[in-house]
Amino acid sequence: MSTRTWDAPRLAIATIFLLDGLTFGVWVAHLPLVKGGLHLSDLAFSAALAGMVGGAFVAQPLAGALATRYGSRQITRVASVAACLTLGIPALAPSLPALVACTALLGLVRGATEVPMNAQATLYELRAGAPRMSTFHAAFSLGGFLGAGVAALLLRAGSGAVASLAGVGAGCALVSAVVGRHLLHDDPTAHADRPHASLGAVARDGVLLALGVLAFCGLVGEGAMADWSALLLERTTGAAPAAAALGYAAFSVAMTLGRATGDALIARLGRAHTLRASGLLAAAGLGVALVAPYAAAVTGCAVVGLGYANLVPILFSASGRRAGGAGIAAVSTMGYFGFVVGPPVIGALSQLFGSLPLALVVVALFALAIAAGAPVVARDGRDSTDARA
Repeated sequence: MSTRTWDAPRLAIATIFLLDGLTFGVWVAHLPLVKGGLHLSDLAFSAALAGMVGGAFVAQPLAGALATRYGSRQITRVASVAACLTLGIPALAPSLPALVACTALLGLVRGATEVPMNAQATLYELRAGAPRMSTFHAAFSLGGFLGAGVAALLLRAGSGAVASLAGVGAGCALVSAVVGRHLLHDDPTAHADRPHASLGAVARDGVLLALGVLAFCGLVGEGAMADWSALLLERTTGAAPAAAALGYAAFSVAMTLGRATGDALIARLGRAHTLRASGLLAAAGLGVALVAPYAAAVTGCAVVGLGYANLVPILFSASGRRAGGAGIAAVSTMGYFGFVVGPPVIGALSQLFGSLPLALVVVALFALAIAAGAPVVARDGRDSTDARA
């Protein structure tokens, strides 16, 4: 398999990542319409969002087990189409309980997609003999931008939430079904005797546990930047809300660019060295954002984005190499937990300390912990580029 060309399997996997990001971007942009349609309070609507989180938590370990048993190709094909087709269902909910059920279903199928598609990406890396995970995650980030743009056009045209979400979902489902035929074939029985193949073994695997802790630390940071960066810039620099929002925009753009160039960097430095540098970069950028004036603080947010860009790709790749879909499921579930609980914990610490910047120091410390724990990604013994880590 060529390590340079975009062959059919590589295009297919990248497209699945792109569609996952695109549908999520469209969904997020329509949340105000879904909320307003049922006249929900912020507290009530948070229950609906919690339903999506709960569905994903249930799906990820289950998807890992299914991918291990039946192969990541089959699970990715089914789950990706299902995730697209269910995109518009929450907009049909007539009440809050129905909305919670619908968002739980959406979270379930989206969670079931993310584990096997990352297993496909890991399989492609192994067959190509070169890093590829960062490029696939860059496709997800690009999809998010495209989804936001598509949603903006639909909203400007006056399209309702049901029509927009269902239409986009149907179109994406068709594309997913077509490209799914070109996903890689994997033999689910090939590694049945491996000691790390079962979910029970995964739970007892110290290396996977360490990878999960690093993923938790990294996604606490991503969640904190999403929810608190604008408020941080308002409080520390006096920026107006519109100007403060540029902090997260800079973070997002830098993360996408970092992922687009991440595979070449990993191939040159190795996964462990890249992860160590990423953690240090994220900590340094956050340190600048916490204390600097506006322009430098926005630049600091961009540096944090570059630091976080390749954390998830590296950690998912390492877990997939060690234990296949079950490993990715374990690590992604721990990371996703950090993304969910991190922002409210930061809020609680801000209240406790009386200072948001002081609370965000915890995120910088987590980034330093990632740098310190970076050598664990070389523990699968299958990546010669990490031999010097």
